Amino acid sequence: MLSINNYKKNFISFIIFSLIAFSFISCVKTQAVSPLDFQKNLLAGTGAYQNTKHTWKIDSLSVNGTVYKLNAAQKKYTKTFSRDGSYTDSDGVIGTWSMPTITDLILNFQAGLAGIKITNKFQVVDINAVQLHLKYDSANVKQDIIFIFNN
Repeated sequence: MLSINNYKKNFISFIIFSLIAFSFISCVKTQAVSPLDFQKNLLAGTGAYQNTKHTWKIDSLSVNGTVYKLNAAQKKYTKTFSRDGSYTDSDGVIGTWSMPTITDLILNFQAGLAGIKITNKFQVVDINAVQLHLKYDSANVKQDIIFIFNN
């Protein structure tokens, strides 16, 4: 039979153990971000306060392996990706983007008065905090495009 003193000691031990266990569990403050979400954060921001979109400015372009010399107007070309899945470019195109894998970037937009839906699928070669490197293959034309961060 447990005495009152043993009961109090067991109860106090249980409370102390519970508090210690709770403090260990509650100290976990960050959650690991998946590689895909990390890529999306680099492309378009985290969606948190004042980090809801990223603008990328073209830096270089090669077509079928030949470096294309950009003129002054082309060097001002930008794409802005918003965390809500929309994007705009400096030519006035408005569309949506998705990144189903860490190496695929899909851009959708409507073109012309008929509103024809256009889908372009880019290969993400590399993305980091300062550079976005994309490849695009279409009708025997291979483009290698490098953008730099421009926020």
